[in-house]
Amino acid sequence: MIEALIIFLNSQAGQLSFVVGSHLWIEDPDLAWIDGEIQESNNEVITVIYESGSRVVNKSANIYPKDPEFPPNGVEDMTRLAYLHEPGVLQNLQVRYAMNEIYTYTGNILIAVNPFQRLPHLSETSTMAKYKGAAFGEQSPHPFAIASSAYSKMINEERSQSILVSGESGAGKTESTKMLMHYLAFLGGRAVTEGRSVEQQVLESNPVLEAFGNAKTVRNNNSSRFGKFVEIQFDQKGRISGAAIRTYLLERSRVCQVSDPERNYHCFYMLCAAPQEDVDRYKLGNPRKFHYLNQSNCIELDGLDDSKEYLTTKRAMEVVGISSDEQDAIFRIVAAVLHLGNIEFVKGGEEEMDSSQPKDEQSHFHLKTAAELLMCDEKSLEDSFCKRVMVTRGDTITKSLDPTSAALSRDALAKIVYSRLFDWIVDKINNSIGQDPESNNLIGVLDIYGFESFKTNSFEQFCINLTNEKLQQHFNQHVFKMEQEEYTKEEIDWSYIEFVDNQDVLDLIEKKPGGIIALLDEACMFPRSTHETFAEKLYQTFKDNKRFSKPKLSRTDFTINHYAGDVTYQTDLFLDKNKDYVVPEHAALLSASKCPFVSGLFPPLPEETTKSTKFSSIATQFKLQLQSLLETLNATEPHYIRCVKPNNLLKPGIFENNNVLQQLRCGGVMEAIRISCAGYPTRKSFDEFVQRFTILEPKVLKACPDEVTACKRLLDRANLKDYQIGKTKVFLRAGQMAELDACRAEVLGRSASIIQRKVCTFLCRNHFILLRLSAIELQRVARGQLARHQYECMRREAASLKIQKDFRMYISRNAYKTIYATAVYIQTGMRGMAARNDLRFRKRTQAAIVIQGHYRGYSGRTYFHRLKKAAIAAQCSWRRTLARRELRKLKMAAKEAKALEAAKNNLEKQVQELTLCLETEKRMREAKTQENEKLQHALQEMELQFQETKAAKTEENEKLQHALQEMELQFQKTKAALIQEREATKKVAEQTPTIQENSANVVDSELINKLTAENEQLKELVNSLEKKTVQKNSANVVESELINKLTAENEQLKELVNSLEKKTVQEFPFNDTDNELINKLTSENEHLKKTVQEFPVNVTDNELINKLNTEKEHLKDQVNSLERKIDETERKYEECNRLSEERMNQIIETESKMIEIKTNMQRLEEKLSDMETENQVLRQQALLSSSSRRMSGKFSPATTPPLENGHQAPPGSIPAKTFGTEDSKLRRSIMERHQESIDTLFKCVTKDLGFSEGKPVAAFTLYNCLLHWKSFEAEKTSIFDRLIQLIGSEIEDPDNNDCMAYWLSNTSSLFFHLQRCLRVPTARKPPTPTSFFGRMTQGFRSSNSLSSNAFDVVHQVDAKYPALLFKQQLAAYVEKIYGIVRENFKKDLSPLLSSCIQADRSSNDNCPPASSWLSIIECLNRFLKILKENYVPPVLVQKLFNQIFQYINVELFNSLLLHRECCTFKNGEYIKSGLSELELWCGEATEECIGSCLDELKHAKQAVRFLVAQQKDGLSYDDLTNDLCPVLSAQQLYRICTLYCDDDDNTQSVSPDVTTRLKLLMTDDVDEDNKSFLLEDNSSLPIIVEEIPSSAQDKTIPKVKPPAELLENADFQFLHDYC
Repeated sequence: MIEALIIFLNSQAGQLSFVVGSHLWIEDPDLAWIDGEIQESNNEVITVIYESGSRVVNKSANIYPKDPEFPPNGVEDMTRLAYLHEPGVLQNLQVRYAMNEIYTYTGNILIAVNPFQRLPHLSETSTMAKYKGAAFGEQSPHPFAIASSAYSKMINEERSQSILVSGESGAGKTESTKMLMHYLAFLGGRAVTEGRSVEQQVLESNPVLEAFGNAKTVRNNNSSRFGKFVEIQFDQKGRISGAAIRTYLLERSRVCQVSDPERNYHCFYMLCAAPQEDVDRYKLGNPRKFHYLNQSNCIELDGLDDSKEYLTTKRAMEVVGISSDEQDAIFRIVAAVLHLGNIEFVKGGEEEMDSSQPKDEQSHFHLKTAAELLMCDEKSLEDSFCKRVMVTRGDTITKSLDPTSAALSRDALAKIVYSRLFDWIVDKINNSIGQDPESNNLIGVLDIYGFESFKTNSFEQFCINLTNEKLQQHFNQHVFKMEQEEYTKEEIDWSYIEFVDNQDVLDLIEKKPGGIIALLDEACMFPRSTHETFAEKLYQTFKDNKRFSKPKLSRTDFTINHYAGDVTYQTDLFLDKNKDYVVPEHAALLSASKCPFVSGLFPPLPEETTKSTKFSSIATQFKLQLQSLLETLNATEPHYIRCVKPNNLLKPGIFENNNVLQQLRCGGVMEAIRISCAGYPTRKSFDEFVQRFTILEPKVLKACPDEVTACKRLLDRANLKDYQIGKTKVFLRAGQMAELDACRAEVLGRSASIIQRKVCTFLCRNHFILLRLSAIELQRVARGQLARHQYECMRREAASLKIQKDFRMYISRNAYKTIYATAVYIQTGMRGMAARNDLRFRKRTQAAIVIQGHYRGYSGRTYFHRLKKAAIAAQCSWRRTLARRELRKLKMAAKEAKALEAAKNNLEKQVQELTLCLETEKRMREAKTQENEKLQHALQEMELQFQETKAAKTEENEKLQHALQEMELQFQKTKAALIQEREATKKVAEQTPTIQENSANVVDSELINKLTAENEQLKELVNSLEKKTVQKNSANVVESELINKLTAENEQLKELVNSLEKKTVQEFPFNDTDNELINKLTSENEHLKKTVQEFPVNVTDNELINKLNTEKEHLKDQVNSLERKIDETERKYEECNRLSEERMNQIIETESKMIEIKTNMQRLEEKLSDMETENQVLRQQALLSSSSRRMSGKFSPATTPPLENGHQAPPGSIPAKTFGTEDSKLRRSIMERHQESIDTLFKCVTKDLGFSEGKPVAAFTLYNCLLHWKSFEAEKTSIFDRLIQLIGSEIEDPDNNDCMAYWLSNTSSLFFHLQRCLRVPTARKPPTPTSFFGRMTQGFRSSNSLSSNAFDVVHQVDAKYPALLFKQQLAAYVEKIYGIVRENFKKDLSPLLSSCIQADRSSNDNCPPASSWLSIIECLNRFLKILKENYVPPVLVQKLFNQIFQYINVELFNSLLLHRECCTFKNGEYIKSGLSELELWCGEATEECIGSCLDELKHAKQAVRFLVAQQKDGLSYDDLTNDLCPVLSAQQLYRICTLYCDDDDNTQSVSPDVTTRLKLLMTDDVDEDNKSFLLEDNSSLPIIVEEIPSSAQDKTIPKVKPPAELLENADFQFLHDYC
């Protein structure tokens, strides 16, 4: 069916008659293929409209149909595409690349598109685990699937495999190779105890190989110039047993010739950028000075530091096992190669025609340096370049070489030395990694350079393209040709598929004797040959070859039609780069080197090779190595990974269609798609098939005459169709093998169930018998326990009655006392409140009277001013009336002439008088105007002065406030010290009156009192300013506001001063001097009050301004004096501190000397006591003549304190040094008895002692015994090591959750108790000082410890090093047991979670949660019950459930984002119901046990909230990110929005605007390292029990009852004290 579909689609692509409106693909020179819609259709042309709107007319022959139902996310296997053509494949790759899905299958071939960015989720350990054991095609495309398939075939078929990673330079071949090796190490890695794995060693060798084998090319800055075939060897169990790195086709010509803008090998530039001492040692410098490096203008690479790379390479060489001497020899050889390149030759003297010699002194210098570095003779090295020895019949002829031949000889030496050095490094790495000679199975990974075609193609590109032609032929043979030949050989029904075979190209290049390589070698052997003659020879030989052509505009170039396209080669340097003379003089010279490393590279040559110079061609060697590589590949089963470079800019997010399409055509992807779908990928021989599937029909071998008939019977039994039976094999379609394996697994499962049923029956019967015997024993013990419990209850009931009576009496008495004290307190408060209210009322009344007085004065002044204005107005009106009357009279009198003349004269006089008055009035007005201007100017200056005063005052107030705050802090800090110093001074004064310690305190008190007096004076000045500002006129409003602001600031200063005064008065009581200062302050205040009272009230404005100015100046002087006095106070305070520190240092030195003297006295006393005890022992041994038994009876353990953990008894009871056999026997008996006690304790602890009052009995019994034996204080003891071994032996079974929980409870409780009770001991405590100053110094030193331990009610012990080490080991075991319990928990939850991810489609919409969620609840309840029964500390239980819920959240959320079928509305409802069950469970469980673990499910909750949300297309971006899913990132939101699909109509989830905005937000964050939308599983991180806060631990000191068997033992009677 698939074959018919392909034939139909191919015919349809070539013969379609397109109609208007159909979608299609059109060939485009820029974009390769573009999609459009037919607008008009004619016979030969059609008119197409593109998405951009432009119309283009194209021929129908260049059109392919487009699939209108193309999946939006593409397909994983391109064989499933509806239209199998180039644009369809290109579209699928581009769509998947845009979604960061860089891997795609084409049948069994994997296409990997380089993303040029990190995608961590593709290489995580969880991803590796997902592909482990999975069948090919079951998971999404990935290199892990290719590696898993190769590994499975190697294990099952026992045949070696190979993985060929091919592609252009920069396509990501090296990264794909690393991923393959990581995964193979994951499948068959070594154990951890065996050191570094093989995969790690191979990867660690990469920096070394890249330094010596990689170089910058036109397309890649780190291109591998050699082929690398990594053989990973496996043992019979499928584990990696060894590895080897095989290198092929090293580009040797690059050492001497480099094209621009490429670079030589990295090691040369690294060595030139080495540290200066290395550069001087090798006599190197700027790389531009060396001929082998300056042929190209590219010396440095952007973003690459050669000096750092040099150090990195040296570290990598140390890792792979290259010693420092070998490293020095390697770098000497590299430096020697550079110096060889700088040796230039000129013609020699006139004696010989074709002789040569070094050009100048510089050439001689490089020659000498190269000889020194290679440790050979300089003259011999020069002769090997300039002369050649030719051996004839019995004679030897020395021939001189011309400068050109000498230069070629020099280059030949450089290339052969570098090639031998590279081979030695590879052999060293292989020896370091280690190979398994017994391994028969291997997986090889080939990483080799890809096809190259540049503007200028030389000999290197010719060799590289030959390699790719060979590999392409290998690809054709295995993927196409071998496939079809196999079908033809087996004579099955199969249609032959044509493909392009490149054998003619290979014949053109390497056929003998007429190939290009043969002609090149022939041209190199003739000394007169040039590249022109070589090109002419090629033109004549291959003029009729269709694969060979000559460019029109060139005489020396030639073009070869490769499988990937036409490549034009320039023959300019073909002859020089192909020559590789193996000069015997060179080999003999270097084999005789004094450096063993150099001589080891050139072992002695056979005798026949030393007689003549043998020509060696690089192309021929290249061809031989390539043949060896192909032989290795043919011996294995190949797997292919085609790496594709999406763009030449090496940037993410750019997909160049033409570039990708060219790479796909070169790789034969389209042919692989057709053959994979139409063929039979599974084939088995008859005997293998029958042997594997006989279990389906066991009687088929007996009933069938031959294997062919048996195979048919088995296939019919499995109901398979469309299979083929060949001559020797069975051919199956894709997927049929899986069906057969499924049937086989079903039969095996039924057989296994029968065996399991029988075994389970046997085990259950034995278990039942044991349970019955145990139940009988438990019943007996339980009945006895019940009787004892009943008696205990009766006794406690009688005691409780008496306790209740006394307790009720105590409660009643306390209640009466409490009520009485409360009533007295309330009465006191009520009376105080009444008194305060009365005082407040009086203050308010007085204030009201003052306000009323001011208001009445203001009202009187206002009435007076109104009355005065009214009087003036009345006077003016009356005078105006009188003047009018006088005017009428004058008018009547003016009628007479005389009267008129007289009036005239009078008027003239009046005019003169009025003129004089007017001038006088003008002068007065001008004077008043000037005076007013002066007053205004004075007022403005006053305002400026007030502003300046305000600013200065503000700064001064801030300074004063800051100074006061600092003084307050200093007073608080020095308060305790001053009080102690006073007490000490008083005591010393009683003993030694000469000590004058109180002087500093008196000075401080005087300074403080002076400061208080000055502050009081400042307050009075401020009060005087306040009173003056109240009496100003309304015209001075601005001045009054400024003064009010100044008053408010002074009020703040007054409050600070008052607080300081209060603190000063409380801290330091007044003495006689203080009383005198207070009297003086009172007299000054009285004087200031009188001055204020004498100040006149009714003053003019000028006087008021002058007064204010004087007050300001006085205030400034007071503030300045106050600042100076504060500075003096600070200076004196610092002097006092300095004196105190000096005296304190003297005291400390004196006390230290006294402590040393007393310690020496104690040592002398101890020595004296030791001598006395020795004398007593000698005296007793001389007097006593009884036997050793009587001696041991005398020193019985009842009277002698035991020796625990190596401690010695006090000197008074047992002598410190004993002599004789009696005391040694006594010591041994005590130690043996102590060891028996320890053994008894450990034997008891290994039993399940249970719990007492919620605490583990074993833990606290151990602590009490260790505390009693003083094991924590022992310098040396082995009890802790035995205890650690005991705990380790008890937890050997990690699957027993009950045992793990029991020991987790014991170890954690013991650790938390030790954390509270043990403390780190300080230095040796000196003797208690006897003097006063010594006690004071010791008090200062221990102030911190007292403050921290003053309220610690737990008895703490000074622990020694064994105890502290045991505490650390115990913490490690707590963390280990906790991790085991957590992993068991996760292991039980993992299969349940996998079934809870997707809902069953056959279920109803409103069905209850599935059984899987109920199983999860049961699992949670089971573990919670186990932890509660074993009384595990709640803090550990909370941490455990927090990590478990975090694991559930990660699994649910990542599953939703990885599987499209899970992102549906129905599945969201299903998961939501399961999460509701978890919330109900959390509500039923106590918060003490689980804490806030429900908060860990926030990602899963919000994802489910999005899935079940209604009308998603109406959600805006803000609704989605702020309300619905605020925790999810942009990548996660975009992923879930694009994966969501409705179950009915397959519609989009949200609007395109939202997805576009999310995509833009993702592209803006391209610089972030982590692009994964998956959550990281942090639930496996270990906990640090030492970091658990003490507040979370139980601080109670329980009284745990010890075990009964220990209480009955006489050696453990001390445990009764801890009950």
